[in-house]
Amino acid sequence: MSILPVKSKISADQVLKISPFKEVIKPTVPHKHAGYFELIVLSDGAGEHLIDDIVYEVSHPVIFFLKPGQTHCWDFTRIPKGFVLLFKEELLSADLLPIIYQLNTQIYLSGDSGYLSLLTLFNEEYRRGADVKILTAYLRLLLEKTDALARQAPRPPAHALYYKFKSLLYTNSIRLTRVQEYADTLGISSNRLNLICREACGKSPSAMLNERLLLEAKTLLASTNGSIKEIAHTLQFTDTSHFVKFFKAATNLTPGVYRDLLIAKG
Repeated sequence: MSILPVKSKISADQVLKISPFKEVIKPTVPHKHAGYFELIVLSDGAGEHLIDDIVYEVSHPVIFFLKPGQTHCWDFTRIPKGFVLLFKEELLSADLLPIIYQLNTQIYLSGDSGYLSLLTLFNEEYRRGADVKILTAYLRLLLEKTDALARQAPRPPAHALYYKFKSLLYTNSIRLTRVQEYADTLGISSNRLNLICREACGKSPSAMLNERLLLEAKTLLASTNGSIKEIAHTLQFTDTSHFVKFFKAATNLTPGVYRDLLIAKG
């Protein structure tokens, strides 16, 4: 059994893309977008947006910000209108990285902030084939305005390696299964990674890894027909019983009971 589908709406040679949001209300299936960030701005629409394990109400105007590897799907009840902005990390300067890795998943637009007007101008410049330097300037301004809108919410202290670790968790939650592997990828010791995470969010890297693993397990149980054994194998548990123990310790439910409850809820 394979993990959730990974979709790409940007070609390998593109670093940025902006386009109008598809004005349809057909529900989508849970999927991931790997290798790029997705900034979704809706000026109209209603329904639900499932991101990882959380259901967000679509109440316009609203911004949704997805980091690489996050799982999401839509269930609209009114035709959405807005824009989708895709961009890769390589386009960003070092000082922007801490900003984007701590941005809220959902940010409401209120008042006349000029945000939608800026986004419209950005789209027009992109359609005209503006130079990448101009588009990058628009992107920077838009991200800074997004950060200003989200600044009212409490956030952890910035630390570049902490946000890099979070990014690795999103993109490599299945392939990498041990904290030491993440520390090696970041070029630091596991003790240093532990200190960074505890200072930034009060959690150990192993706790964060387990949270991501549990989220992946819940998503697979909810959106695929794979057996418990197949899901355990996908998540790289050496034995199905170990997976069941891990899941029950975190939820007080076995994977099978969790899936049955989801089915019962309809």
